[in-house]
This record gives sequence, structure tokens and C-alpha cells, in this order.
Amino acid sequence: MNVLVINGHPNLDKSFANAEILRLLGQHTDWQITHAADFTNDIKAEQARLLKADVVVVQFPLYWSTFPSVMKEWIDQVFTYGFAFGPDGSQLKGKKLLFSITAGATAESYSETGFNFMPLENYQRSFEHAFKAAEMDILDTIVTFEMNAIPEEGGDVKKTIKLAHEHTVKSLLL
Repeated sequence: MNVLVINGHPNLDKSFANAEILRLLGQHTDWQITHAADFTNDIKAEQARLLKADVVVVQFPLYWSTFPSVMKEWIDQVFTYGFAFGPDGSQLKGKKLLFSITAGATAESYSETGFNFMPLENYQRSFEHAFKAAEMDILDTIVTFEMNAIPEEGGDVKKTIKLAHEHTVKSLLL
């Protein structure tokens, strides 16, 4: 199976959770990992990768309850009219997709009374939009909360690495 992982983390040097997940996913030599932060505006190459993939995994940390700006820029550039949407339909129609998401916050913070003001499902509509418009088949959304490794913010590196391993196992069950 040809799996394409699109990493939406802007700086893996400052990541524990996403860096570990990508390291583990990278052990599958038949999985291709690409980084939205390294996008060089070669739109045709990115589109070709998407077309070749049997399954696309979109991996990113939640930044203000959505994906980081590098992921948004990648989508804006790659999901073009005539490729991802338009009157001729989507070339990605039916392509299988898995969202693999990390969050430093707690699950409880995503509620009407929590820090994030709404359930994650409300935010999810926004980050799913481009993929649904492209008529991709969303298999699942794997979200792991409390993946904060920054001690100054109450984080725990060992717990984060453990959660990253558990998260990766769920991602591998495609």
C-alpha cells in the first residue's frame, strides 16, 4: 500500500510528539513522508504524490484549534481548481485520508465551558473543509490530547513520548 504522510508541523526541531510520531511512521519504508514546511512551490510534484498515494495521512499539531499556517499554505497552493475541485470533479475523489492530530491541551478544554470554547468537532469542520471539497474519503481522525512536553507549561516529555507511541499504533491500523 502506498501511504503518503504530510507533516504539517512547522518546526520538528522544537517538537517532541510530532517528531516522534514521524520517526515511528518513517520506519515503514514503503511510507513516504513529506513536510509542508519544506514546500518549494513545486505544485505538480505535490499533486503527483497525492495521486500516487493509496492513503494520505495528514499529521499536524493543533495550533489555535486548527492546523499550523504551513499546512494551510500547502493546501492553498496544492488544492487547485481543476485538480482538487471544479466542474470536472476532483482528481482526489475517493482518495482515502486519515487525520493524525496532536494537541497539547486536554480533551476537556474543547467544550463550551473550556479554554477552547467549543467541542473539537466544531473546529474539525474547518480543517476538513478542503479535503471534503476535494471529495476525499476521510477514514478516521485520530486525536491525542495532553501531548505537551514543555516543562514551563506543565508538560512532561516522558508522558508525551509514551502518548506519541500509542498514537502511532492507532495510525498504523489503517
